[in-house]
Amino acid sequence: GGLALITTFLCYLRPGEAMRLKEADLVRPTPQCSFWAVNLHPSSRGESSKLLLSDESLMLDSSDLLSLGTFLDRQRIGEADQPLFKSMYPNVKKSFEKTQERCGLKNVKYVMYQARHRGPSHDRRHKLRSLVEVKQRGRWVGDSSLRRYEAHARVQQEEGKEILQVQLLVAAAARSLDTMFRAASLLHPAAALPPL
Repeated sequence: GGLALITTFLCYLRPGEAMRLKEADLVRPTPQCSFWAVNLHPSSRGESSKLLLSDESLMLDSSDLLSLGTFLDRQRIGEADQPLFKSMYPNVKKSFEKTQERCGLKNVKYVMYQARHRGPSHDRRHKLRSLVEVKQRGRWVGDSSLRRYEAHARVQQEEGKEILQVQLLVAAAARSLDTMFRAASLLHPAAALPPL
């Protein structure tokens, strides 16, 4: 479930979109493009987005976690029609809620959908993507939807509601996530980065 939430955050996905991904939707890097990608709402399955679009591409190119595609690949079992994330949504949601409890977040209640909005806020606040890039990645049509991602003071207010210890834990985890994933690749050769 953790990889589903991380993917939701980094790709600005709706939780339902993440949970509907199939193994076939994860696209390997090629000599022309060194990043893994996700094909959302494949037309081959007759799927379309909320805006009735199909075959939307998202590159797994977040500088916060460049090895995400490798770890998504590692959990595939080789059957194209199987879910990419093996946990069912209710189990992921329950795990998410239990994690909040373990972290001592009693006064603030988060829902998984917030990851879709926290991702762009994070990327804008840390200048990882331009506003145009955020709009394209989030698949937003209107510019009015983007104003919230420029409200850095509002993000700071929300962070102020969180327990300092949890903020420090999250910040440390975010800084070391890619390093941890890469270290796991060294321990488990099956998870090693594929050759291009």
